[in-house]
Amino acid sequence: MPTQAPTDATVLLRLDEADELAAAWVCALAERRGIRALLIKGPALHLHGLREERVSADVDVLVEPARFDELCAAIAECGWTKRPGLLISELTTVHSTTFLRDGWPCDLDVHSFYPGFLAGPTLVFEALWRHRFPLSLAHRDCLALDKTAGALVLALHSLRGATIQPRHVQELEQLVSTPFTDDERADIAALARETGCVATLDSVLPRLGVFVEPSADELASPHLRDWRERVTAGSHGSYFWMLALRRSRWHERPRLLWRAFWPTRRDLLVGRPETADTVHGRTRARLARWGRGIRSAPAGVRAVWTHRRRLTP
Repeated sequence: MPTQAPTDATVLLRLDEADELAAAWVCALAERRGIRALLIKGPALHLHGLREERVSADVDVLVEPARFDELCAAIAECGWTKRPGLLISELTTVHSTTFLRDGWPCDLDVHSFYPGFLAGPTLVFEALWRHRFPLSLAHRDCLALDKTAGALVLALHSLRGATIQPRHVQELEQLVSTPFTDDERADIAALARETGCVATLDSVLPRLGVFVEPSADELASPHLRDWRERVTAGSHGSYFWMLALRRSRWHERPRLLWRAFWPTRRDLLVGRPETADTVHGRTRARLARWGRGIRSAPAGVRAVWTHRRRLTP
């Protein structure tokens, strides 16, 4: 795939074309560098019968953690740039970096680990790597997750967004209605235990006919509380500011509170590109943001209160 910047003669790509080409390109780039990378979600989920066919806005790739920075640097060298991030995203999102490029309608979302797996990132990657299979995209073989691993990733993905997006609820319902053989259910149980997602998926695995107890390490993980709070609160801004405040040092909290109350011009325009870049437009955007924050705050408070001590299923 050419790496030079698009020219006026460049043919505009449809999103489905861009997804396939970008997936094949990033897999080829990783392979040339000797970096192990796995496509997660995407067309493999439909191929396995886990989800209806759909075109995604991004391509998700999981990279061996020790070489995550190396692959990100290689992607940047080829003309992709990091998507501008909000302050709150920089404070609370540590597992992935998103890249975009002029002329390409899709993003590249590069993961060092995937939220919901509570075992160590390297252990999780090695376990998922054993569940890879060749997937042909843009006339080349890429490596994607098999049905067992794909089911776990889809369950985690859908569960995180189910409180605010009906599509995730529908995808979760389709997943739990998918037929699995006894061997597949045993495989799911073993992989869930190995990667530490039994407790995070305690509301989903029994519906798949998978009955397994979480390990003591999983139940003791400090990330279990964060996961349960996130699922309960949904992807609402108020909860993420509460999380950022909890993780910050005392002397940093006044600045964070002020940024939550009065976001910078940059954060306003990145978060809401439709905002008119005028004093009046930015003021209206801040007032609207206060309204959204006030409406979502009770859900965040309930999530924090509910799970402040509850670390067992």
